[in-house]
Parts: sequence; C-alpha cells; structure tokens
Amino acid sequence: MTKGELKINTRAIVLDILLAVEKEDRMTGLLIHDVLEQYAFLPARDRAFIKNLAEGTVERQITLDYIIDRYSKVKSGKMKSLIRCVLRMSVYQLYFMSQVPASAVCNEAVRLVRKRHFNNLTGFVNGVLRKIASEKTDLEKIDNLSVRFSMPEWIVKRFIDEAGEEKALEMLKSSVGTRPVFIRTNRTRISPEELKVLLEDEGVRCEPVEGIDYAFRISGFERLYDLKSFRDGYFSVQDISSMSVAELLEIKEGMKILDICAAPGGKSCHAAEILNGSGSVEARDISERKLEKIEENISRLALKNVELKVSDATCADENTFDSFDRVIADLPCSGLGVIGRKNDLKYRVKEEDIASLAELQRKILRNAVKYLKDGGIIVFSTCTITKEEGSEQAEFIEKELGLKKLEERIFYQSQEGSDGFYAASFIK
Repeated sequence: MTKGELKINTRAIVLDILLAVEKEDRMTGLLIHDVLEQYAFLPARDRAFIKNLAEGTVERQITLDYIIDRYSKVKSGKMKSLIRCVLRMSVYQLYFMSQVPASAVCNEAVRLVRKRHFNNLTGFVNGVLRKIASEKTDLEKIDNLSVRFSMPEWIVKRFIDEAGEEKALEMLKSSVGTRPVFIRTNRTRISPEELKVLLEDEGVRCEPVEGIDYAFRISGFERLYDLKSFRDGYFSVQDISSMSVAELLEIKEGMKILDICAAPGGKSCHAAEILNGSGSVEARDISERKLEKIEENISRLALKNVELKVSDATCADENTFDSFDRVIADLPCSGLGVIGRKNDLKYRVKEEDIASLAELQRKILRNAVKYLKDGGIIVFSTCTITKEEGSEQAEFIEKELGLKKLEERIFYQSQEGSDGFYAASFIK
C-alpha cells in the first residue's frame, strides 16, 4: 500500500500537534511546518485542514477554554492533556469551521478519545460537546476582550494604554485569523511589473501596495516553495512595516552597511538589493544556526554583496568602530506587533520581560552607534508597540548616545495592513 492509498486521520495529526505544543518548548508554527512536510503527500485540502485547525486551536485557546468551562464540571486546566486538546480542537471546529457538521465533530472527538484508550471518558467528551453544539454563544456579545479575542489580559491593557480603545480594538481583531502576506520585489533580478505578470501566471492574486512601488500583497497560493518565482529568487516575503527600515537608511550605491542582529536576513537582503551589487552588507548574528537562514536567502536571491559573521551584539567589536556608512539595529523585543503571525507568542511573552528586553536593547545600541562613521545613519527598529521598546529608546539614543533623530515611524497592526512596528533613523 502506497502513502497515497493510506487512510490518514487528519484530526489525529492535529491532536498530536496540540499534545506536542503542550509538552515541547517549540514555536507552534515551526512544529506545524515540520508535520506538514512529513505529510506532504496528502492532498492540499487535507494539509490546509490540518494547518487551519492546529493554528486556530492554539490561537483561540483562551476563548475555547472559556466555552469549555461553561459546560464542563471539570475545568479545562484540570483535565488530562489529551482530553483538553480534543475538546479544544472540537470546539474550534464548532465555532470557527462552519463547513464541518456538528455531528461529525462530536463523533470524531469520541473516536479519537477511544482510539487513545480513554474509553471511560467518551461519554464525558460527547456530553460536553453536544451541549456546546446546541447552545452556541455569540462571541461578539462577550464584553471581556481577553476572552473574545483570546488575548492575555495584560496585553489587552497594553494595547489600550499604548494606542487608545479604538486602535486597540482593531489590533485585537487583527491578532486572530489570517494575516495578509506582503512581498518585496528583488529588483536586482526583475522589475515589479514583470514579477506581477509571473505571479499571475502562477495563479497568484497580486495587488500593488500604495506608496511602495516594489511591494505587493499576494494571496491564492498554498506554499511559497511551490512558486517557481519564489524559488528563483524574484521576491521575498516581508511586511510593509519592515520594508520601512531600508527606506529610512537612505542607502546610496557603494555604501558599507552593517546589520547587527540580522537573522533571518530580510532587512540585510533588502539593503543589498538597493546597493545593486555595489558596496557591501555585513550581516551579523549570535550563532551559525541563525546565519544559516540568512545564507539560504542570500543564495536564493543571488546576492553577491552580503557577508556573514557570527557576533554577539552585546559585545563591542572594536576592530570595526567607525567603519560603516549605515547600521541596521532591528533588535530583540516582546514581539507584540506580530502576534497575529505567531499564534502562540502571546502565551509565551510576559509583561515582566519588557523591562529586561529594553535594557538588552540599550546595551546593544551603545555598541551599535560606535560602528557608524561620522555622518552615518542608524535605524533602530522593533516589531512591537510598547513605548519602552520604541519611543523611549529613541529618546535614549538622542539624549544619552548623542545622535540626532531624523524620522520616526510607528505602525499599529490592522486587519488589512501592516504588523505592529516601530522604526526611527538617527544621524551621527
């Protein structure tokens, strides 16, 4: 019997992913990616079902537990891991996958529990799910924003404090469900107009981005690596907020550029493309493992002017002081601006992490400015929305490090637009 002839239970695969998420210290996205690679022989529809159900169940965890706890005498936090995961993925299907019949959800859940040798709990699972299916709650009427959008309460409060209630609500809406995919044309290989034609020939919907003539929003594809235009290095996936870093650098051909925390290399590659084969980009990061991803992108994009170097950004490299025309300092942060793309990040990051991350940023920035030549420009950026990791650091760069701020850009994530992001440029 070939793989194609095997009867694969896609829900069992999702259950194994969810159990692994509870046990392993790995990002859910990477775990799902590895599993989908293992089951690459499955039809696209089955792979999409696995991906959507696994990602959605993790993303909506707080909401799902709220619903389960309303109908179960045993609260979700007290359940056996397998039963909790089965109930969560089943409730997700009932609420967010309307194409799946409720009867099928309940029956498949019972089947999973029985297959995993929890026969004595099949009645419990069946009873809870059938109650939930018959009395669905209107989530839009839930006043508690943490429950409605499955977001830890401290992050909800942060969003409101940082952006106000109206923007915070938009940010919360954009943190669940599908996020738009933006791409950057590799203009050393192809023009944006030519790329659009290639993508459309591959069946990809391709929409221009207002104000960025080399960027597109794409949809209608399953996997990037299935696109020949991607494999051939004609574009990179990059959010429009991140594209602003290279724009703020005011790069001119022949310049020498340093990216001090470069992995996975999107900003380094963007800078190299603008240099158009001239000058150089030195992309540094803390380990060979991190540099491997940058090397993959350099090779795919056919860039010849990027050099890689293992380097700890918190340790000063005195040999390269006053050596670079431009410095990119896209620094470690809480990541609150990309929660919509990393569906378990919100459960990992803690509010108390922000102060220590801000201190780490200041330590790196003290070194980063030393690599600039006089008259050089540094861009500091983070994929978050907190003042401690954004505007307050800009003030630190001006007042304590003595640079002059040129421009500042603040992005709040929205359903149709960019991720949450902060970027500011300074001249030495």
